[in-house]
Amino acid sequence: MKSEDFDPPFTKIAPYYDRLMSFVNYPSWVSYIERIILLNGIKAREILDIACGTGTCLELWFKRGYRVIGLDKSREMLQVCAKKFPSWAIDDGTVQFICGDLRDFSLPESVPVVTCLYDSLNYLLTEDELLSCFKSVFNNLSSPGLFIFDMNTIHSLKDEWGNQTFERHDGPIHSIWENSYDPVTRISTLRITLNVRDGKENRIFKELHRERAYPLEVIKNLLAIAGYQSTLYRHLSFQPASELDIRIMGVSRKV
Repeated sequence: MKSEDFDPPFTKIAPYYDRLMSFVNYPSWVSYIERIILLNGIKAREILDIACGTGTCLELWFKRGYRVIGLDKSREMLQVCAKKFPSWAIDDGTVQFICGDLRDFSLPESVPVVTCLYDSLNYLLTEDELLSCFKSVFNNLSSPGLFIFDMNTIHSLKDEWGNQTFERHDGPIHSIWENSYDPVTRISTLRITLNVRDGKENRIFKELHRERAYPLEVIKNLLAIAGYQSTLYRHLSFQPASELDIRIMGVSRKV
C-alpha cells in the first residue's frame, strides 16, 4: 500500500494510543528518572516533557507533586493529554501544554529538567534535526539543568523490528504493524493499521511512522556540540550503553 494512503503519525491514532501502549511500565521510567534527578542534586520540582504525547508520564509527575509542562506537535495527542488533569491545575499553571516543535521551541522561563521519552528523538530523521533539538533543549534549561531521554539503537531497528509484520489485539482494537528497515539510511518505516470496533461499526485508521537510529558516538558528539556533559546508559540502568542494547538512556547536564 502506498505511503500517501496513510495519515501522518499521532493523528488518527491519538484516542487509541494509551490502549496500544498499555504494556509499557511508565511508573518504572518515572522512578528511574526521579532517581537521576536526585542524584544530580536538582531540587526544583518542575519538568518539561517534549514530545509528551498523551501525557502518561506527565500525569505521573503531577501526582508526585511536580509542576509539569507538556510540549507536542500533535494537537490530537495534546487533546487526549489535557483530559488527564484537573481543571484547577491547568487554570493555576501547575500544568501547562504547548503545541510546538521539539526542534525549535522557546519557553518564557528556563526549566531545571527536560525529558523526551519513548523513541521520540528517533523520529528526527537527520543529524541536523537531532542537533537542533539538543540545542533548543539546552537553551531552555536552567543552569544547572538536566536533559534526560531515551532512544532506540541501530540494533533495535535493524534486528528487533527488522522487516516483519505482526498483529495485535487490544480489546476492541485489532492492529497490524508492518515494519521495513533500510540499512543505508538506518530508517525504519512502520505502517500501522487499526481496525476499531465501535459498537456495531468497524472503523479503520492508518498511520505512517518513521524512525532513524544513530550510532552512539554520533549521539555523544552532537550532545557535546550542543554544550552538554553527557553519559549514555543501558535503558533503566546505570550500566554503560552499548550498540547491542535495544534502548539507551541519555543523561545530559548543563552546568
